Amino acid sequence: MIKLIYRFLIGFSESKYRKKINHLISLLNIKNGISLIDIGAAGQIIPRWERVEKFINYYGFEPDERSRKKLLAQRNNCRSYHLDEKIISNKKEKKIIHFCKAPMTSSIYQPNRDYVDLFADADRFDIISQELLDSTTIDKINCPKKDFIKLDIQGGELEALKGGKDSLKKCLGLEVEVEFLPIYKDQPLYTDVTKFLKDNDFEFIDFLRICRWERNNIYTNLGQAAWGDALYLKTPEFIVKNITDTDLIKRYIAICIIYNKIDLVKCLLKKLNSNTIILDTNFIKKLNGFHKRLTRSKLIKEKLNKFLKLFLFVDEEIHMFN
Repeated sequence: MIKLIYRFLIGFSESKYRKKINHLISLLNIKNGISLIDIGAAGQIIPRWERVEKFINYYGFEPDERSRKKLLAQRNNCRSYHLDEKIISNKKEKKIIHFCKAPMTSSIYQPNRDYVDLFADADRFDIISQELLDSTTIDKINCPKKDFIKLDIQGGELEALKGGKDSLKKCLGLEVEVEFLPIYKDQPLYTDVTKFLKDNDFEFIDFLRICRWERNNIYTNLGQAAWGDALYLKTPEFIVKNITDTDLIKRYIAICIIYNKIDLVKCLLKKLNSNTIILDTNFIKKLNGFHKRLTRSKLIKEKLNKFLKLFLFVDEEIHMFN
């Protein structure tokens, strides 16, 4: 019974949220959609982008054939959809990839057994094969716009970013999987990624998720912080100072809405000259209403989580609108 109520609450909230966020983005009247480059596309289009997929020009990169077949079998309603098998790295060359037992743990880096063997289910990191595959760079990707980049390539994120310095100048934001401890041998960690992106005009905004592993169970989300998904964006101040393209500014606004960073949108609009960007007359009103609902929903979520933990002894939190 509790699980049914839990699912109803999330399903009802998700349905309303999806409708409202799509309406807000439609009011921006963006030309030719928003480009999402998904490096390490295994699984599916991440949920926050899947919600607005009709606006998305999707460019996925996934070298593992097991994952690629599943992706091609999935239906999508993207504005356009492209999937490529190339590795994305710091230069165009042949590169060895280590395919592991669990497809989503495959990497150009070898698993660090000294670390992963401390935890349960470590055999998912067992290397079952190695292949020499073509790699390319973010700068070489044939994509007319590179509005937003998501990277989830098991330690290879910084190498990929180093091959995209020109693209990062026009990119508006990134979602990057970062590790706090070396899951793979000699891999860069969160601080390395954050410093590089800071040097390229991106501000760390938020952790979208932090995954914690217990020694005897990695699926409780308790224990030691192992890795997370980090959001980096250009700041409103940077946008005002450096970007004059109205449609690019609208795409930045849409990205902030997708990630629920409404304060950044409001800050940007205050700083912009009213002649710089013309918005639908209903947009500001709808944006303010959306922000109020988000705030109210966050309070409800916190109360529900408190109830689950204190009275039902449930450790898994309700995560609305992630």
